[in-house]
Amino acid sequence: MSTTRSIEWRYYTVLFLFWFSTALPMAVFILLAQARGMNLAQIGLLTAIYSATIVLLEVPTGGLADTLGRARVALLAEFVTLAGWSTFLLSFSFPAFVVAFLLNGVGRALASGSIDAWFVDSLLAIDPEVDLHPRLSRAGAITLLALGLGAVSGGAIVHWFSFLPPDGTAVLTPLSSPGVVALPIRITLMIAIFYLVREPSRRDKMGVHWKKGIADVPKLLRDAFRLTSGNGVLIRLLALSGASGLVLSSIELLWQPHFGHLLGNTDLRSVLLGVLLAVSFLVGMIGNLAAPRLTRWFGGRPGGVCALFHGLRGALLVGLAMQTGVVPAAVLFWLVYLGQGVVVSTNSLLLNQEIPAERRSSMLSIQSLVSYAGGFIGSAGLGFVADRTSIGLAWGLAGGVLLVSCVLYLRVDAIRKERSAERTRFSNQADAAAVAGR
Repeated sequence: MSTTRSIEWRYYTVLFLFWFSTALPMAVFILLAQARGMNLAQIGLLTAIYSATIVLLEVPTGGLADTLGRARVALLAEFVTLAGWSTFLLSFSFPAFVVAFLLNGVGRALASGSIDAWFVDSLLAIDPEVDLHPRLSRAGAITLLALGLGAVSGGAIVHWFSFLPPDGTAVLTPLSSPGVVALPIRITLMIAIFYLVREPSRRDKMGVHWKKGIADVPKLLRDAFRLTSGNGVLIRLLALSGASGLVLSSIELLWQPHFGHLLGNTDLRSVLLGVLLAVSFLVGMIGNLAAPRLTRWFGGRPGGVCALFHGLRGALLVGLAMQTGVVPAAVLFWLVYLGQGVVVSTNSLLLNQEIPAERRSSMLSIQSLVSYAGGFIGSAGLGFVADRTSIGLAWGLAGGVLLVSCVLYLRVDAIRKERSAERTRFSNQADAAAVAGR
């Protein structure tokens, strides 16, 4: 019989393998694309294609996860992602990179909302009163730990394989070596999903089950959009997901060329980039773990916590855009990720409290859809701005988006407070009626 503890360790194991393998090439993959002839505008367009693929497929694949089973969809996602990353490693032209980014977009759309929804619903099935916040915070910490270790390892792997042919001239080069090492880890992840993600047995024949799942998708989509349109908190949280996606895409697209330029052509550049990224994930993990305590300090107002740190991220990013020294730029970069860690964990709590269990995968997929739609705008638009003007201007614009949008979190907090007051009034009226009827 499953317990909340067993559900947690299974989920955390899958989560760690997923993000560790993802992070291995993360510190250098933009540099690898540049070494193979891509400029910032082209890389921004490729990232936008990736985001657009996710936007188109996000909600239908989330609906499939609700109807076909989270483990099956997660396994399919890993298979497609494995094919996508293998294609990336073999790419030397823009059309080949397009295929790689399309496959990775399909894989990410399939993965989004499947294992995460399985985790939350499995916990609630065992204990409907379970406190999700600390468990979601631990999940965020595990994610950032895996990302940090992966980033450091990836940077070190580039250094260890510096004897390989120069980048841009062969498939197996120093910059491509972390991606090659990641492939067997992703295969291990598929095995872990197969054995650790347990769901109620399904007696339908596979063909019938898939047909029914696909047929149910339109209804799931209608229900999910109806739920969103009638919920003021969800609407604002989705708008904030779009803003965060736009900003995060600009950071992920531009930080490697920016810090690569600041560091110069030192032999340890790849290692330093890996350390820089790893520390950003470490401070993000600290932000995740601090989020529940910060929420308590704010009198149980998660919207207020998000508003503060969302706005701080914007101010810090504007400051980062103006830096020309490595040390101050690195400190501000890390503080941006610290604020993001606080916001991600607390925002996840707000979102999951608004979603019914039977629509959790669909709604998490809608959130991811909006986030990647923002990422599409950020990658294509801010990538173009950075290529034509400067990275600093692109980051300044992204910081402004965060500063303006933080007021939406204040409105989320106000709506939740109004709801609480309304419930209290109804409860008092019911108590008074019961006393009067005696």
